[in-house]
Amino acid sequence: MKNKRFQDSSFIVKMWRYRYYIIIPFKYFWFNHIKPMKVIETRFNEESGFVEDTDNIHNPKGKELWGILVGGAQHKMKWYWTSEEVFNRIKEKFKV
Repeated sequence: MKNKRFQDSSFIVKMWRYRYYIIIPFKYFWFNHIKPMKVIETRFNEESGFVEDTDNIHNPKGKELWGILVGGAQHKMKWYWTSEEVFNRIKEKFKV
């Protein structure tokens, strides 16, 4: 059986995949109070055209940390959008 993306799955499969959301508050508490998440900062090098590490370590907090955790959960849930869906949503939003 092929793993479908979240939006195309049945109700039962969606309910099972929502389990990844349950642990987000616990991870948030862990990374906020016990062991901070470490993210290496990057910058774009215009000469080479690549993204490079800056050797600075950043600890995300608040909304930024929550967004990273939600994004990780949605990735595990296979919750993603096709480019066609994204462009249609953009067109609807900026329709005058």
